[in-house]
Amino acid sequence: MSRIARDRRTMTSHIRLLSEEYKIPVSTLKLNSRILREFNLISYGSGGRNREAKLLPLGTFILKLLNSGEEENSN
Repeated sequence: MSRIARDRRTMTSHIRLLSEEYKIPVSTLKLNSRILREFNLISYGSGGRNREAKLLPLGTFILKLLNSGEEENSN
């Protein structure tokens, strides 16, 4: 989710990059992106071709919680 918040790309572009970088099958990443969208954490696709993926307010909140937990664990 942090990559979606940081980089302006389509979901397809994010999936391709993550698949190449971490050797995760595209099908797995597509399924997980659909799940994140169903939970209203991210938005992408529909409404127009090549629409960029975006982090929704709930996704931003959860990302902040995860990042604050990482900061606490590193201290």
